[in-house]
Amino acid sequence: MEEVVLINHVVKVDREKNINLYKALPKVSEKSHCGCEDCQNYANRIVQASSEVLAFFQQFGVDPTKEAEVWKAASNLNGYDIYTADYHFVGEIQGTNELDWIQIAEASFGLTNYTGEIENPMIPSTFDKPLIELAVRIKIPHTELQI
Repeated sequence: MEEVVLINHVVKVDREKNINLYKALPKVSEKSHCGCEDCQNYANRIVQASSEVLAFFQQFGVDPTKEAEVWKAASNLNGYDIYTADYHFVGEIQGTNELDWIQIAEASFGLTNYTGEIENPMIPSTFDKPLIELAVRIKIPHTELQI
């Protein structure tokens, strides 16, 4: 596993395994995952996030358009929507079970060692432990979905 240092803590990550796991998953915007309007907007807009935010996802091998449980927390506040999303990836935080919110450009990220059951509808059956749950809160420019 590779090591990433965040807030003076080592996070061990199997980046290549995560990349391969995510490749096989549908986008959150696809009906086979969810496909609701919020998920469609999120998937379309998250790829336009700042390079810092995209790099944060990439260091773990996480594709931000896939796997997540997504919801819009606030709509069209001064031209922006606030989304929250929970992701999972193979890895383990060393020395603590949780890293509190880390601000990266327009997003905040929280990481927690996942200790629950893998047989969870929010976690793909192809994932195995050790797992980290990655929570994100992000401000994205408001757009109306074009159907």
